[in-house]
Amino acid sequence: MTAADFSKVWPVVRFDEIDSTNEEARRRAQSGDTGPCWLTAERQTAGRGRLGRQWDSPTGNLFATALLPYPRPPAEAALACFSAGLAVIDAAKAAGVDTAHLRLKWPNDVLAGPAKLAGILIETGTQHGQLWMAAGFGVNVASAPDVPGRPTACLANLSGGVGLSASRLLDALDIAFRARLARLTNDGFAATREDWLAKAAHLGGRVELQPASGRVEGVMKGLGDDGALIIELDDGTVTHVRAGEISILG
Repeated sequence: MTAADFSKVWPVVRFDEIDSTNEEARRRAQSGDTGPCWLTAERQTAGRGRLGRQWDSPTGNLFATALLPYPRPPAEAALACFSAGLAVIDAAKAAGVDTAHLRLKWPNDVLAGPAKLAGILIETGTQHGQLWMAAGFGVNVASAPDVPGRPTACLANLSGGVGLSASRLLDALDIAFRARLARLTNDGFAATREDWLAKAAHLGGRVELQPASGRVEGVMKGLGDDGALIIELDDGTVTHVRAGEISILG
């Protein structure tokens, strides 16, 4: 297994219907095929997001997974979710969408205002001692699924997004994600971190998280060198949260 080449277009494998593009990536990796390639489907029957949540997959939206041999250690692979979120915004902008109001919710959602536009699921594994990555993208292109209690948005409802197809967005995403990964792996996390913070949702706002260690409430102050969310608590102490679900308060 050799590291993915970020300078060349990755081939696209298309399915009319599949259970999940991330599951297909896992199957391929475990059989020895680690790409790089894109796996995309018109429809998913068992799409999923973070924490095992179901991902609604109506036709017209983008469901795609980049499968690649990842050239960095496993501990650094999670940082690719920040590159992926930025790549979605880069791709939408390149496709002609007005992305001025798009923001990134820690760690891996793209928002249009308060509404979820895209979700990202990064999964990794090893094959013959080397790391592979499946970077799954679910982007609401043509429609915004009805999700109880969670506002959603789609690119078609944004300026410049009318008529944009999932296929055209994937072409732009291939360019954008490869460029973002090249920057992350070649230059380290600092530059990606700076770009992510420039688009961060809730920065400076009061937030709540539910990590495994218990509820955390405070002001979102930034992003750590390891991708952890930096929260200032009411007593002035600062804590770093590395996993959990974030929500805005007030």
